[in-house]
Amino acid sequence: MADSGGEFNTSIKNVSFSKTADGQLQQTMDFEGTATGFGTIVLSLMSTQLLSEAGATSGPISLAGKALLDDNSIMGATGEGTWEQIGNEPRFKVSLLVDLSDGAKHRVESVMDWSARSWTGRFEVL
Repeated sequence: MADSGGEFNTSIKNVSFSKTADGQLQQTMDFEGTATGFGTIVLSLMSTQLLSEAGATSGPISLAGKALLDDNSIMGATGEGTWEQIGNEPRFKVSLLVDLSDGAKHRVESVMDWSARSWTGRFEVL
């Protein structure tokens, strides 16, 4: 695992929508890629909003996922943060605080690009 942080580069593999029990719209985006010190990563970003706010340009977001480390062990991750559309582009700034299953905490600053079907960024150990 990286000591001070690093970069990640992922591609969108799936996007799904569902209706929550209380009638909200939930979006889940699944990503696969690599990250410095973590080998292969598989992550999901989830956002939930009122149907009337489906066109919002910012909001809360959560993360869940796992990494297959170079030594073939598995590490889990969960996180919370925000997303914000960049201008009128189909790109979004995503900022997260992420907890890892080994007890580490990371800050993530990234860009999710809908057109390029990618999510890339940097993370630092807190």
